[in-house]
Amino acid sequence: MSPCSNAPAVTKRLLKWSWTALGWFPLSPLGLVCFGASIPVMRYLALGSQDLVLQSLCSGFLVVLALVVVLVCLRTLTLLRQLRQGGGALPHGAEAERPYWLPSPVPLWSWFPFVQVSWRWLEPGAEVRIVRRDGFDQEEIVMARRGHYGSVVREFQVSDLLGLSRIRFQRIQRGDFRVIPGVGQLHQQPLLVRWSSGEDVSDPRGNPDGDRVDLRQYSRGDSPRTILWKVFARTRRLMVRVPERALAPRPKVCAYLMTGPRDEAAAAVCRVLLEGDMLGPEWRFGSDGTSGHDHHKVAAMERLCRSADSRVPQPSQVSAYLRQAEQDGYSQGIVVLPLDLAGQDVAVRDALRASRVPLQLCLAIDGQPAPVAEAGWKKWLVRPQAAQQLGEHLRQAAALWRGFPGQVVLIDRRNGAILGDLQVFARRSA
Repeated sequence: MSPCSNAPAVTKRLLKWSWTALGWFPLSPLGLVCFGASIPVMRYLALGSQDLVLQSLCSGFLVVLALVVVLVCLRTLTLLRQLRQGGGALPHGAEAERPYWLPSPVPLWSWFPFVQVSWRWLEPGAEVRIVRRDGFDQEEIVMARRGHYGSVVREFQVSDLLGLSRIRFQRIQRGDFRVIPGVGQLHQQPLLVRWSSGEDVSDPRGNPDGDRVDLRQYSRGDSPRTILWKVFARTRRLMVRVPERALAPRPKVCAYLMTGPRDEAAAAVCRVLLEGDMLGPEWRFGSDGTSGHDHHKVAAMERLCRSADSRVPQPSQVSAYLRQAEQDGYSQGIVVLPLDLAGQDVAVRDALRASRVPLQLCLAIDGQPAPVAEAGWKKWLVRPQAAQQLGEHLRQAAALWRGFPGQVVLIDRRNGAILGDLQVFARRSA
């Protein structure tokens, strides 16, 4: 292999070493510029012209700069000693996109003068904030993505209050932990339960034993046609008619998660399916990134977390999974997937259409962010960019899945709403 082929890897390695070495230099860019400017001023203006005012100012600045450098170096030495004694806790049982509190890896000494300590997580990605809870300093983290991790890489920074001196370094804390996907507002999913329930009638050629004769309270996703308005006028409670318990056997359901660059909402739907036992007594779960399947809840949750390593959907893997499910007698499948399929849209569609197992597709989204308020007349004419992007993605998805033999629905993780048929909602959001 020629040296030119190794050039990118060597360059990255040199840049990494240079960045690490630069972090130990005890001057910040501001301090370096001020120090570099004070030397010629001191030599040519203050000493050259015997200006006592400039001499005093330059000398005072250099003394302050030396003092803060010494303080930052001392605090860095004590910080390294603290980190050797204990590296902090790991976020066992953390949930993505929700705050999780850990004891601070180092005590923040408020009595140490003019010096502050801060840090951030490099791996895995997380937002970090130091808060005071119950009289102790704690590390509030918000994990960006689910996953199974083997270490935490923190980047510490010791700096003075003036921003003239700082030292930056990294520390790795080893230990296995997993982060489960955040469910948002996905607490009840009656539509998903309906997917895995029995049929309305026992046999099309037999007696209609599946009439809507039972009652239950209205829940999100029910059709307004089934509401008993007379009961509501009398009791002020929304009740709906539901089919009586079907005599047909409950089908064996298999579920599959397709991954993508932004698939946290899809992973949250799968978590609700698994934890809520919504797939029936005989089920199996598979996902992109890991071959095979699981039918135990603990193993399925582990598979769900490890699927975060795959950020591109794999059509060949889902095809093999559905073929095996058909051979094993599974009569229904639920495929949960994100809107963004990383350019594999057509391949994914062809793979799912070729399946001989009847499929229900669930497109999981995080809804549109709250629009930014525009000033004056713009709020009536300017449509938020996030809403435009979401509408465009929905129209593309509607065109992609038009004519799919199974049902395609949208579920919004942000508010827990089941938005119904994809084609109808895409036209409404246009």
